[in-house]
Amino acid sequence: MKKFILLTATLLAGCYNDEPEITLEYEDMFHYNVNDLGKITYEEVECLAKNIYFEGRGESLQGQIAIAHVTLNRQKDKRFEDSICDVVYQGPLDNKTNPLRNQCQFSWWCDGKSDVPRDLWSWGRSMTVAVKVLEGEYKDPTNGALWFHSTEVNPDWKFVTYNVGKIDNHIFYR
Repeated sequence: MKKFILLTATLLAGCYNDEPEITLEYEDMFHYNVNDLGKITYEEVECLAKNIYFEGRGESLQGQIAIAHVTLNRQKDKRFEDSICDVVYQGPLDNKTNPLRNQCQFSWWCDGKSDVPRDLWSWGRSMTVAVKVLEGEYKDPTNGALWFHSTEVNPDWKFVTYNVGKIDNHIFYR
């Protein structure tokens, strides 16, 4: 079923493009197989894509690539969880099932809203970015950043980290 949803989202993404700055070649979207990513499971690709989708579906391709790399940088850093999904869903739980509101590493996971992607074009794009980042096609534009936040917020923790730059509506830190 998951592969059917991915195929459907990918097909829809290839049929509709109102963002001319995107440099993805849509015919390339049909040539990857998540099984070719080695030890990376479909579930991990989907977790990375959800983080891209919910944290940056309105961002440019470069902004989405940056979000993906922060997620992977955390997965590689011993201060964070070991798997992509564990990094994405990191945060305290109530009764070991539901994330505590506004206390997660990524805000979308514990904002109390649905975590089901509704914009199929953006979902297909997020899946494509996730796969291409995992395949190594897109290099890290954040120079190893482990944190980011929207320009609309002003978190306390930003003063104890090193600002590595701004991409679209996010500021990235190491």
